[in-house]
Amino acid sequence: MNLSKLFFSFAVIFVVATASAVFTIIKMQELSTTTQKMYTHPFMVTNAVSDIQTSIIRMHRNMKDIVLTKNSAELIRIIEDVQREEEKVFKNFDVIYENYLGAQNEIDHSYVAFKSWKSIRKEVIYLVNEKKIEEAIDITKGKEAEHVKNLHEQIDFLKHFSYEKAQEFYDDAMKNSRVEEVAGVFIATFLVTLLIVTYIINSLLSINRSNKKQLYMIDQNILTARLNVNQEVIEVSSALCRELQMEKEKVLGTRSEHFFIDKEQYESFKVKIFSGKEHAAEVKVLVDGTIIWFDLEVFPELDDNYELSSFSLFMTNISDKKRIEEVSITDTLTRLHNRNYFEIIFEKEIRRAKRDKKLLGIVMIDIDYFKQYNDTYGHQEGDKALKAVSNILASHTSRSYDNSFRVGGEEFILLCYQENFAVMEGFVQELIAKVEGLQIEHKNSEASQYLTISAGVLQCGNEHHYHSDEIYKAVDRLLYEAKTAGRNQFKSMFID
Repeated sequence: MNLSKLFFSFAVIFVVATASAVFTIIKMQELSTTTQKMYTHPFMVTNAVSDIQTSIIRMHRNMKDIVLTKNSAELIRIIEDVQREEEKVFKNFDVIYENYLGAQNEIDHSYVAFKSWKSIRKEVIYLVNEKKIEEAIDITKGKEAEHVKNLHEQIDFLKHFSYEKAQEFYDDAMKNSRVEEVAGVFIATFLVTLLIVTYIINSLLSINRSNKKQLYMIDQNILTARLNVNQEVIEVSSALCRELQMEKEKVLGTRSEHFFIDKEQYESFKVKIFSGKEHAAEVKVLVDGTIIWFDLEVFPELDDNYELSSFSLFMTNISDKKRIEEVSITDTLTRLHNRNYFEIIFEKEIRRAKRDKKLLGIVMIDIDYFKQYNDTYGHQEGDKALKAVSNILASHTSRSYDNSFRVGGEEFILLCYQENFAVMEGFVQELIAKVEGLQIEHKNSEASQYLTISAGVLQCGNEHHYHSDEIYKAVDRLLYEAKTAGRNQFKSMFID
């Protein structure tokens, strides 16, 4: 090899070595930055633990408020606050499980302790609903307060451990980020460069494995799915499949109808997601014959041209919350809504009807000569008659925007929407005929040989300015007129 070729060879080696060294330094700096970010993850545990402690304090304060609540509406609001804080805690536990670097059983102790707290809260809520306030206060001050204290101590252990670990890793990362140590690559041979590249590749593979683990944790613990613009499921988490009790293969590629059992909800869902805005709603799903309620959040995803390409769904099981709501607003005998719930939503329905330009119908119903029926056949038969009439009312108000209430002993109210006044009158006439068609014997009735009902019917137009109290009194007068006129009939009026 002549001198010129030797110089050229050394020049090539120098250029390649220099280029490799510069490239390695850049990559090592990037890796150091990535490593610092990775090692600061334990601080997420510290933040999550702090959030859990805050939520526990709020929940405990809310449980104290529950025993002092004055009415059902306030009780429902406080229970909803507890439910929201509980959901935050479970999400923060997910963060802890994903990022905690100690023994997992240390988390399990706190997690199990938090879950076991729920049974104590349920006991307090049950006692409040049963008007056993003193017993509820004793539990709140005693068993629950002690449980919360122990829970704080277990949570503090996780927080202390994570902080120390975070500081340790962060210090190590900062030491390893010094460029001086990497500068030695300039005098290293191609073998050293190869070793460094191998190290980088292995580090990237390790990071990739860590990312896969995180994705696995999300798949196993988060109820999520992704739909394309045709509402076909293109991704679904194993956690959601377990919740729906369906195999993932049978969900993928199907349309999203099986997330709903209410057609109106599904149609509303389709309209809103194509608006390109985020959407949140409570939906019900039929799983193995049982209705499960979910809090559904939908986030649209755009392509490079800012056009809708897919939708991400996140779901949270809120069946416990719904069951608590149902207990507080349901009449125990007839399973219709109770008077408290009627008073809560009556004014809201009036405003909604005017806003949506719909005709709201109010039907007040009374079972004819029901006192005589009880005196003749006994209260047990009277309860059966109430249930039979309630079943008819419920079956005729099964749409999601219709409601039926038992507001007194034998008095009921329906809130429903019909397209015009004639249809409204026909609807009530059918109810009266259906009840008499039950052919429940009532030998002391002056209206019929069978059990019958009378009704006052009022349909509101879109331009009226009547308050809910005025509307209630008006329909009550109409019911009185129907009873005065001989019962087993209705009197009606339209207000605009």
